[in-house]
Amino acid sequence: MKMKKRIEKSTNLDKYLKQIFFSKKDIHLLKMESRIKVNNKIINSDIFVNENDLLEIDVIKEEEIDKKPVFQDIKILYEDEFLLIVDKPAGIIIHSDGNKNNITLDSLVAGYYQSTNQKHRVLHVHRLDKETSGCILYCKQSYLISYFDNCIANNLIQRNYLALVSGTIDRAATIKKPIGKDRHINNKYRVSKTGKQAITFIRPLKQNSNSTLVKCSLQTGRTHQIRVHLQSIGHPVIGDTIYDGKRHNRLMLHSYQLSFVHPINNKQITVESKINYKTFNTE
Repeated sequence: MKMKKRIEKSTNLDKYLKQIFFSKKDIHLLKMESRIKVNNKIINSDIFVNENDLLEIDVIKEEEIDKKPVFQDIKILYEDEFLLIVDKPAGIIIHSDGNKNNITLDSLVAGYYQSTNQKHRVLHVHRLDKETSGCILYCKQSYLISYFDNCIANNLIQRNYLALVSGTIDRAATIKKPIGKDRHINNKYRVSKTGKQAITFIRPLKQNSNSTLVKCSLQTGRTHQIRVHLQSIGHPVIGDTIYDGKRHNRLMLHSYQLSFVHPINNKQITVESKINYKTFNTE
């Protein structure tokens, strides 16, 4: 499959490719490998393209799997030639932390690729904390990573979470509090005037006598953002031993929905990871 686009405005080809989020390195490789055509002619240099010229980019490329595969069942939520979305279990890290004995989500994806005779680098687009479950997006074609980097930077991937929090929340709210590292405790973050801007939207869905199920949407993507923000308003996520200190069977935070525009066909993709609501109940 090829990416096909009509040039909307006369410009230099390289400039146009950068506008649709190909990196300088990717543009160079695409030309070197004869993967770019304009009006059915292979292009290997920067040229001037005219309005309504037909641009074709062959973005399908086999690459060697670059992670050690682990062969275990993995739940696939969405898959095509370019993208893979998997359902991450709680308690597993995305990529290696230096401990060779760790089973990571990346290694499980590598195992899936190998067992299904696919040759791709293992490229996760975003991450979740070890204790958090839910949707994780992988890009099969390295040429498209710049596109998703731009999506992340400009909040073009909508990420919605479910969190079970302590106490009662009875109205929707927007939490705008900057987040920075806690200088006294490793791997902990805090609301800080000198931190980076962080914005979380919350909406209560269901209340119990001692907890509330909350939908959380991110406008920014700071480390531990939902956990820090909810703790800062007095409603920590249940099971959060870092920001609440009380133990539970798991951290009650789940990434249940991803929504974004597909880089090739421009269709809106929305994927959900279903959760058993009984597991998100303290009563």
